[in-house]
Amino acid sequence: MKRMTANKKDLLKLHVSSLNILLIILSCTVLFSCTGDQEALPDPSALFSAAGEAYSNGDLVCCRDLLVRVTVLDPENPNVWRNLGTVNLDLGLYDDAITAYRQVIEIDSARVDVLTDITGALLGAGRLSEALHTGQLSIQLTPDDGIAFNNYGMALMESGCFEDAAMCFNTALRREPQNASVLYNCGRITLMAGDPEEALMFFQSSIAADPGFMQPQIETARTLGILGRHTEAEERILSVLAAVPSDPEALNILALSYSSQGRQEEAVSVLEALLNNNPGDLPSRLGLAECLYLYGDLPEALENYQLFMEGVLDTAGTSDIRFRIQELEAILD
Repeated sequence: MKRMTANKKDLLKLHVSSLNILLIILSCTVLFSCTGDQEALPDPSALFSAAGEAYSNGDLVCCRDLLVRVTVLDPENPNVWRNLGTVNLDLGLYDDAITAYRQVIEIDSARVDVLTDITGALLGAGRLSEALHTGQLSIQLTPDDGIAFNNYGMALMESGCFEDAAMCFNTALRREPQNASVLYNCGRITLMAGDPEEALMFFQSSIAADPGFMQPQIETARTLGILGRHTEAEERILSVLAAVPSDPEALNILALSYSSQGRQEEAVSVLEALLNNNPGDLPSRLGLAECLYLYGDLPEALENYQLFMEGVLDTAGTSDIRFRIQELEAILD
């Protein structure tokens, strides 16, 4: 799945979709009362509608600002807080999203459905133990919600409980068979179980469900490479890079596809460009060392292996790299 070290972008396809937020904004009837000169106050319903327009136009910062103003004018409206939480989540403001989502429950204790969203936001914030607790509570209180199982499954996977995560994703799939996030996570757990062919089918189904969801496209390219279909992997990842040209994960997969086709010079060029922008990128550093080794540039390969080892703990998992360094030192001595 998003690699167990996946960045937080992978958490972004959660319970509230863009369609959901717009439907709530368009359909919600907001009741307001105020004292004094009503004409001197902004109209909360108008601000709420403007926030919906800003969201649909992709202006999340403006949408957030408008929703914050509505919460001041109408602080007991749970739908406003729900939308504010979703916008904060989209912006990567995970702690703010958690605060907004929890306010929904403060206003209406029956809104336990929002626990699903809180689980995702807690994951985004790196608060794994809280995400596990909230996720377990969410599937207990909303057992028919497939996304609750999906988000709890992600928390379980992050904690290394892979069998329990797989059970959650299977339940999520039965309840939400067309949900792109569920299909993507089923692909991730299936790939981890050692079945790249079935994982590829899940990733492709996720793309069909939501063509704008980038992560299953990246994982499709990665899986094609695992299957030895390197030309297809290259084509797929180039299509991703056309949309997100500076994505480091996609660029690493492109370099790997080049290297697997024997095109080491092109792979080295991609990885060097990545490291120029982020010298501390350890996966790219290791990839560059491997490419240089295959290319025959042993001194540069040795230097990059050493730089990689300086950034990680020397454990049993790095023994092959340590032996490679010893091998190169003996050759170059």
